[in-house]
Amino acid sequence: MWTLLMVILILLSVFVPQSYKILPGPTLAWVMIGLATALSGSTVKSRRLGNYGLLATIAGIIAAAAVDYGLIMLGVALIGFGLFIGVGLMLVGFATEKGIAPLGAYMRIGTVIQYLSTPPIQFLVTVTWLMLGGAAFASFGYVRRNTFAHFAGVAFIFGVLAVYILGGDYTMVGMVGLFIILGSLFVSFSYMYHSLGRPPKVGEILTLAARALFTYGLRKPLDQYRVIAISIQGDIGTELVIDELLSNLEEERWRPIVMLGPTSPTEITLPSGAKLGWVSALSGMGEQNYTMLPPSNPSEVNIFISDAVKETPSGQTPIIIGDFLDNMIPFMKEETFFRYYSDLASRVKVLNHTAVFIVKSDIHPEVTINIVKRFADVVIENREREERRQKVVREVRVSNKIDNFSTEWEKIPMTSRIHSRERVGSSS
Repeated sequence: MWTLLMVILILLSVFVPQSYKILPGPTLAWVMIGLATALSGSTVKSRRLGNYGLLATIAGIIAAAAVDYGLIMLGVALIGFGLFIGVGLMLVGFATEKGIAPLGAYMRIGTVIQYLSTPPIQFLVTVTWLMLGGAAFASFGYVRRNTFAHFAGVAFIFGVLAVYILGGDYTMVGMVGLFIILGSLFVSFSYMYHSLGRPPKVGEILTLAARALFTYGLRKPLDQYRVIAISIQGDIGTELVIDELLSNLEEERWRPIVMLGPTSPTEITLPSGAKLGWVSALSGMGEQNYTMLPPSNPSEVNIFISDAVKETPSGQTPIIIGDFLDNMIPFMKEETFFRYYSDLASRVKVLNHTAVFIVKSDIHPEVTINIVKRFADVVIENREREERRQKVVREVRVSNKIDNFSTEWEKIPMTSRIHSRERVGSSS
């Protein structure tokens, strides 16, 4: 959103300079920032951030109207509004999304520079505002550990500065800024295409994040990893995680082998051509389009997986996905489970297959969960915890041995298809 609104602002400044007669001075940028803040609050479901953005938008429009009608001098309106939104963004950012907080500081810096400027250096002030916008992107990327956003912001700063040094005008500055932003989106598209193995969706391009949990910690296509372990703690729907994983396996080169446990076949949407096994002690289910497997007999589970892998058409990679371990662990002692799981994980690695094992970490002994993590190339931990005022937040932490990186606990934005579907399910 911030990227798109910055593009709109640049386009208006280049091709519709009359817009600055309606909203004088920097007030057009004020309104854009307020609108971006309001939309960000709506996206991350933060009423505080959304309300503040709406208030800032209204304040920007009122300030512009007051200047237009001569009720207040532009300089007074500038310093008042700039300090108002700058301080507000810092406070609201620290309370909701720390990546937004630096924007408030840059707003205050730009406001002071604008207030002290004189007409002969107005072009330099405009360039400074654009550079501060790039700094906001760079700071957001640094705070959120997003390398792409960080370097895109840095490139924007130096690109605009280079145009100014070379003697460019408003049009050239705007076009270079637009080129950098669009170029960044293209790089984002290429990165996501490489990571997902398919063309990314619009929302994934703009956020540089596939909302499916398994892509949160991968740097290459899924079939270039062998064993991935996803642990879930708290009231996070396992069936929705599986469904989200399957929805991202639309490539012809991947053939999912779905192994369900507590999740039943009626709770997921199965892709065409997928092989489905349900590891459950239920009996008397009659004829079904899936195979029932007893959790107390690991040999039958292994035979089913082996046969499903053999049936995989040439040119496709079998992807084993499921939460079946949750139903098998209670039937095994720790030593038995260690032998079974280590053999299964080793077989997957030796045969160059891919497996995504999903386990509920809060219903099993810690030593068992550690066994699952021990043989995984990538571990993605998901948890719920309660913040102040009894607000529940969801966080994810990644340990990726293949790409040699790990992350601290980071909040998962409540904007993914997983969470939206969860809310629909809970309301129904």
